[in-house]
Amino acid sequence: MQLLQSTINLIIISAYKHANQIFMEDATRQCARDVFEGVLQVMRFIRNQVRQRRTAGLSLPQFRTLIFLNRAKNSSLSALAEHIGLSPSAMSRLVNGLVRDQLVDRQRVSTNRRQIALILTEEGKVTLEKVRSEIRLRLADTLKNLPPAEQKKVQHSMKLLHGIFDNRETAGNVPP
Repeated sequence: MQLLQSTINLIIISAYKHANQIFMEDATRQCARDVFEGVLQVMRFIRNQVRQRRTAGLSLPQFRTLIFLNRAKNSSLSALAEHIGLSPSAMSRLVNGLVRDQLVDRQRVSTNRRQIALILTEEGKVTLEKVRSEIRLRLADTLKNLPPAEQKKVQHSMKLLHGIFDNRETAGNVPP
């Protein structure tokens, strides 16, 4: 009888742990869904801001290119094309326009003369910061309708996400 009771207790404990794990997995999955959907909405907002106003005369792919080159110093055209999602020839045309506008420069890599590194010029850095500032102002205008306590919650959540994903990006050595 005592053996039966011990077995039943083990089954109950195991079932409880399993149910708790399923609940936690469901909570984690729901959190992941919420993050995914929230990020998509914010990205849609940013994309629309860049498209509607062609901020600083930049298209969305040009804006994304400047962001990438700001983070991935001395990037190659192929790495840039892969990140942006364009073919190498389309990326080359886009970069040619940015070089013509003096936002990006090409430099030979000292360790490999056949390789060309893409870098932001000072004008490119200034333009990128101008666009970022304009988008931040538009985001602030949208967020001003939230009560201050809710704004703090958003800020706290974004800091948490930044910490989680910045560490993953660094570990994978992949520029965001």
